[in-house]
Amino acid sequence: MSLLLAACAREPMDPLARDAEAESWRAWVAPMSSLDMSVLPPATTVTAAEVDAMVTRQHALSASDRAAIARWSGLPSLPWTRYTLDRLGFYWPLLPDIRIATPVRAARVMAVLHTAMYDALRATWEIKYRVQRPQPWMAHAAIANLAQEARVPGYPDGHVAAAAAAVEVLRIVLPAADSVEWLAMQREVERARYDAGAAYMGDIAAARAIGAHVGRLAALRAQVDGSSALWTGLFPSGDLMWQPTPPRRVQVPFDATAGGWKTWVLPRGDTYRLPAPPTRSAPRFIASLSELRTLSAGKRTIEQADAARKWATDAPSTAWEEYSLQVVTKYHLTPLAAIRAQALVSVAMYDAFIACWDSKFAWWLARPITADPTLKTAFSTPPFPSYPSGHSTISAAAAEVLGYLYPLERGRFKALALEASLSRVWGGVHYRFDVEDGEALGERVGQHVVTWARNDGAESGSSR
Repeated sequence: MSLLLAACAREPMDPLARDAEAESWRAWVAPMSSLDMSVLPPATTVTAAEVDAMVTRQHALSASDRAAIARWSGLPSLPWTRYTLDRLGFYWPLLPDIRIATPVRAARVMAVLHTAMYDALRATWEIKYRVQRPQPWMAHAAIANLAQEARVPGYPDGHVAAAAAAVEVLRIVLPAADSVEWLAMQREVERARYDAGAAYMGDIAAARAIGAHVGRLAALRAQVDGSSALWTGLFPSGDLMWQPTPPRRVQVPFDATAGGWKTWVLPRGDTYRLPAPPTRSAPRFIASLSELRTLSAGKRTIEQADAARKWATDAPSTAWEEYSLQVVTKYHLTPLAAIRAQALVSVAMYDAFIACWDSKFAWWLARPITADPTLKTAFSTPPFPSYPSGHSTISAAAAEVLGYLYPLERGRFKALALEASLSRVWGGVHYRFDVEDGEALGERVGQHVVTWARNDGAESGSSR
């Protein structure tokens, strides 16, 4: 197996050997040049007393200690991804009153989290192979490998670095949540890694410093990415211009300034701005509205209604984050390969949302329920303009990147993206041209991210 299935077909390589080349992988926010190595505790020779203390500790582990080791074994990024998705799931039903998990903001949270953990692990792996200090269990037969770790250097510890980075960014992207819980999780990670025989205290301290440094840089970027800008404009007037929709008729549309937020890979949000949508008299508009009227009149099948509700249950990007988790686990990626894949998918969806919102608020197209108030929708219409569909745009982008990362899964992801896209028509909240043009936009964004990924150094061993 290789880091990525695509790479496997071209260049068979031990995934651990590929991770050893992390120094050539491109960082998102925190290159190694930003890290002051002098602040890291030195990887000094381990004393006999330290070894004895770890052996004694392992002999005294309780059932709860062993459960903690199990929780923090495996891929370092996955527990933090799952925790954050759970929090976004908590905030989603609170919309529109508490706007933490709007479609764009939910994608932003995951992109900031995953890029930060990627940079923390990339830096950690670079230092691991510079220092080449073995994990405790590798160096001392009396110490058990309770976490079933692979044979990679131990200084600094990747789980601890990922945790420190996650805590720093969650403070910024989920400000309403309880940071005490995150700090308790971080402490548990550190203790579990020691107890597992995976890291000495010095490995833990170095990793904590690296992760905190990267997390702070990621948090600083998030604070100036434009997401705090408030919309103070007015609705445009005229035929088919957006208006608040029933039942709540929310007066301030979600994230109207998002088209101007800072992107990760696209040069700007308007890089691929769509042309104006069809007018009311255009054949494409007439056909789209006629289709929605047919669905509304009782022609919506049970399967269509179920799919519509399925894709409206949570923030659109969170379903794709779950699919990303599934394949990361299915293909047994290494820690660095896994978080790279997660970051690429999250970045693609975030940039796709920014591109989508740029076009939405460039054209302010009214929702179908405004064009024809007699329409019956499967669920409430979201409070922002119609063209293009956000689900269609980000699903197409995610499918492009996931198809690149996992070629054997490409057909499945394309089918899921099409279902997500059409679900918005079946639900009655989007015109067909919304989803068709959103798909085209998302594919362009996804291809842009794939081009970036091909040159990030992870496959070729060079960053250019």
